[in-house]
Amino acid sequence: MGSKDFNSIYFSIVMACYNVEDYVWEAIDSVINQKFDFKNHVEIILVDDGSFDKTSDICKEYVEKYPDNIKYFYKENGGQASARNFGIKHVAGKYVNFLDADDKLMEDTLANVFDFFEENYSEIDVVSVPMYFFERQTGDHPLNYKFEETKVVDLNVQWNYPQLATNSAFIKKEVLNDFQFDTNLISSEDAIMVNKLLLEKKAYGVVENGGLCYRKRFDETSTIDTSKLDKRFYLGRLNGFFKELVDYSLNKVGYVPNFIQYVIVYDIKWMLMSEERFDVLNDEELIEFNNGVNYVFKYINDEVIDCHLKKDPWKIRKCIYELKYGESEILQKDDDIVLCTNNVILDELSIHRFYLDIIEIKNNYLFISGFLKSYFKSSDVDIILVSKSSNGEEIFSSKTFNYFNRKESKISESYINFDFKVPLSINEEYEFNIQVKSKEFGDSFELPISFLNYARLSEVSNYAVWDNYMIHFKNNTIFIMQYSYSKMFKWEIRILLVILRHIPYNWFSTLFIRFIYLILFPFFKDKKIWMFMDRRESADDNAEHLYRYCSNIDDGINKYFTLFKDSKDFKRLSSSLKNIISFYSIKQRILYLFSDMIISSHPDEFVLNPFWGKNSKLYSGLINSKKIFLQHGITKDNVSLWLRKYDKNLDMLVTVSEMEAQSFLEYEYNYDKDVIKVLGFPRFDDLTDASDKKQILIMPTWRRSIDHLKNEQIIKSLYFQKMNSLFNNERFIKLAQDNDYDIIIKPHPKIIDIINLFDTNDYVYIDKTSGYQDLFNNSSLLITDYSSVAFDFAYIKKPVIYYQYADDYHFEETFFDYETMGFGEVISDEDELINLVDKYIINDCEMKEEYKNRVDNFYKFKDKNNCKRVYEEIKKL
Repeated sequence: MGSKDFNSIYFSIVMACYNVEDYVWEAIDSVINQKFDFKNHVEIILVDDGSFDKTSDICKEYVEKYPDNIKYFYKENGGQASARNFGIKHVAGKYVNFLDADDKLMEDTLANVFDFFEENYSEIDVVSVPMYFFERQTGDHPLNYKFEETKVVDLNVQWNYPQLATNSAFIKKEVLNDFQFDTNLISSEDAIMVNKLLLEKKAYGVVENGGLCYRKRFDETSTIDTSKLDKRFYLGRLNGFFKELVDYSLNKVGYVPNFIQYVIVYDIKWMLMSEERFDVLNDEELIEFNNGVNYVFKYINDEVIDCHLKKDPWKIRKCIYELKYGESEILQKDDDIVLCTNNVILDELSIHRFYLDIIEIKNNYLFISGFLKSYFKSSDVDIILVSKSSNGEEIFSSKTFNYFNRKESKISESYINFDFKVPLSINEEYEFNIQVKSKEFGDSFELPISFLNYARLSEVSNYAVWDNYMIHFKNNTIFIMQYSYSKMFKWEIRILLVILRHIPYNWFSTLFIRFIYLILFPFFKDKKIWMFMDRRESADDNAEHLYRYCSNIDDGINKYFTLFKDSKDFKRLSSSLKNIISFYSIKQRILYLFSDMIISSHPDEFVLNPFWGKNSKLYSGLINSKKIFLQHGITKDNVSLWLRKYDKNLDMLVTVSEMEAQSFLEYEYNYDKDVIKVLGFPRFDDLTDASDKKQILIMPTWRRSIDHLKNEQIIKSLYFQKMNSLFNNERFIKLAQDNDYDIIIKPHPKIIDIINLFDTNDYVYIDKTSGYQDLFNNSSLLITDYSSVAFDFAYIKKPVIYYQYADDYHFEETFFDYETMGFGEVISDEDELINLVDKYIINDCEMKEEYKNRVDNFYKFKDKNNCKRVYEEIKKL
């Protein structure tokens, strides 16, 4: 370590603080606990930027403990930049760092920075340390490649070593007299300041040891997380950062150095990748934005752009070059179709591949579904299927459509989804090839095919038997022919040899299962097998109720119900029902491969498929069951991001209402109309209005906004505070006691994990064990918020109250309007809620006529024949 004066302050850590009571103590402690003499050589300047939580109290406690080292200042809220500028006025140290109040310094950071700065003092004004993410995101910062060794970086040579942050940088105090943070910017105020400073010497130091721990908050409330919905993030940063940095460079040195260009490309891409700008900015502002970006890119060399976008995982290259040179055009070039602008080739059609989600044969039709991902759009190309048979060649056009997360993009690569439905004849053999065809030039390209995990075929498991057809994938061609066990046997032996040759993960189990499958296939091929399940670890949902109905029907169908053997429901079901089998047993896995129907209240492969996560592509071609989704609850919200066709591929989806069924056709699920059936939930058949226990049931749903939060953060959330208050409301409890009502809380599964955080009392009972249906049947009144359990409860015409204290539910799109369609009052105030409960108790918890009429209008069937209808529809498949 360099020589030090005993009482000299070498480091001033300026910390802008705003409502950081959960984090600031960690930041302060990380400085105090450095392997550097804190008491004699370090000061912390805490600038409270108008906090209204306990930040001030925490800071003052540290000042009392370290009065000679820690200074605290309070100012009216003005933003991080103004707080940092305020702090600069009070620094006494030789080197200054601007640590964010929710980040931490690694313990050897100051010691390593001090030694390096002292040794290279005249060459540099800035020293940088690595950044490591923690909390919501973990791992290295993308720019940590700069820190392979401790050295002075010559930015004229290593111009691709950008420095954008001041929380990971240490700056000489003497140079800060000429620079300040721009208070008009929303984010990037540190990037422009530090890069103006770097223009002075065009060099800075990098120290490989030590570093900054950069917090990515679970609640996504940091400045970077929230700024994309602010116009200043776009127009303000464009003018105040990117254009300003270009103009400053031109005035300072007469040109824009490559390292400044690289900083601009690196940082501007995050702004360009934000599709929120198309909603945040109006048409005039978008034109202003595009013109401003075009001005900036006039000073950015193509070499710099290509250096940064060499691999381009963000797929932003086309957007950048079009903003620089103008719209791209499609050309023929060297037997290819290319997309280019100003002679810069942005994409080539022939380099891509098709990805298949679905390949199957049902009812004498071949179904193929997948996508092409490229910079080309559906207006540029067609996806076609070329069929060859004894009848000659035939070309089929694709149906085009979008999924919520797979669509054409304004800024990145576009998804072109395709869907083919081709009639087959059992006596014919076919060859199919998928091609992409240029609309302008007519050129077609047969691209390589890859199978995604949930496709019923893979590059290894490359054949499948569908009824009396066989699919075989070879040499990028799909062959269809009549079933032949001898051909199947030959292909299977080849697959087994490939597995033996390459020894992939889970190879031994795969060989065993596939060999058993091969031997049993002639005997099981025509057997009818239905497999039922709810969750792997539990039953008591639609699948169990349907299984109880049809398990004893003598229809020649072998029916099984599966769940984990150590589940609490396994013994219960085994005592009264036959063919209850343990999930993931050898028997269950073999039967799964031969099942005609997988019937469940959950549609995810990771729930249903015993081979999922165990190198499932090795089994892909063996699975050809139809998937029946009975649903876990009524789907009132748009969940197309989850329940889409491409990875669920449902053959039947059971609904209870015409309105619910219609919503599946309006949103981007992309199921055919005949997949959606209004039949009623099987479990509804066993709902009865017992109401003999006089109990009030409380069942709030979860909030994704508090997923992954720490316990101390959860208890500060509005959700927790409102629920905790209701659970312990003294007037509510007294009202129930006076009228001999029990209060039962049935926690959401995720609430159970944090149930100990809630206050408890002697009267309110938290029920973790009772079945949902028992609670519905025996309760008199339900209080919920947005949970679909209200549909079960209202089905038997019992009163429901929706306690929606705030608009904080994570699903925004819904066909269900609580005010006009709900089965009870919508209440936002806790006192009003208790008043309403009082009125219902006085009226013996009778549902009001208005809401009874809504129940009658919503549910198509209330005849307790739902199981019968569902069973009969499944048989038709």
